[in-house]
Amino acid sequence: MRIASVDLGTNTFRLLVVDYEGKCQGIHPLHEERRVVRMGEGLAQQGGMVPQAQERALGALKAFRDTLETLGVGRVVAVATSVFREASNAYPFLLKAQEVLGVPIKVISGGDEARLTLKGALLGLDLFKGVLFDIGGGSTEYIRFQDHVPLEVVSTPLGVVKLTDSFLFNDPPTQEELRVLWVQVKREMEGVKEHLGGDPWPLVGTAGTVTTLAAIDMGLSIYQHEKVHGYVLGKVRIEEMLSTFLSLTRDERLGVLGLEEGREDLIIPGTVIVLATMELWGHEVLKVSDLGLREGVLLDALGC
Repeated sequence: MRIASVDLGTNTFRLLVVDYEGKCQGIHPLHEERRVVRMGEGLAQQGGMVPQAQERALGALKAFRDTLETLGVGRVVAVATSVFREASNAYPFLLKAQEVLGVPIKVISGGDEARLTLKGALLGLDLFKGVLFDIGGGSTEYIRFQDHVPLEVVSTPLGVVKLTDSFLFNDPPTQEELRVLWVQVKREMEGVKEHLGGDPWPLVGTAGTVTTLAAIDMGLSIYQHEKVHGYVLGKVRIEEMLSTFLSLTRDERLGVLGLEEGREDLIIPGTVIVLATMELWGHEVLKVSDLGLREGVLLDALGC
């Protein structure tokens, strides 16, 4: 059976197509695709999704549908996350989106998002205990897990699109803007530690910011999943990368090897979240997962 998942995130839409042979270990990725659509643009100021973001999103979904039809996919599971839980005009947009994509789109809760992300992110990683964090465009989730089971979940409003729109107005950001950003992030992190405790369990990061930092650290001109998944990032190196980002304009950052277009401004608040997370538990390294929600959605739909 050929089955696909579609993940409608606040910043990025992702498509995964696999061939399923009747066993969970028989899932073979056939096609992967992602598009930076920045659905959260303007949400902090206007409370809803702006027209240009909706236009980008519908274009991405049209391309996904063309791919699904070309590949002859028999079943599609589509989920939507943070921005669709918050935006005042999410419902009318989702009606259009479902028509374009050709399948129902389910808006999932923060708790379900965390559970499914954990299920996907740990695939292929030799970790049975730790804290997984998932940096999104509209929120960041923290999941303490053991034996691949989520023990506690904390969802924070630390989304990279939201933080960029709310705190970073100059190019590059000013020292004062950066100071205020750090204050906001650390304030939220205090609540995370209060819920999850101070034990320094192994740290796993997933989603675009963390995988981009890994790609930059390795100097990947072409993104390679097999190199990124399971990669170990060091705090000192991440601090060096943040310093580089802050010394460049948005356009100049596009020249950094491994930095995907569309993340040239979002990489700054994302990196701040990563460093604040590592500081919270005193970690000098973290493990990178290149898998997440879209894989978890598929595994869940297949009963794995």
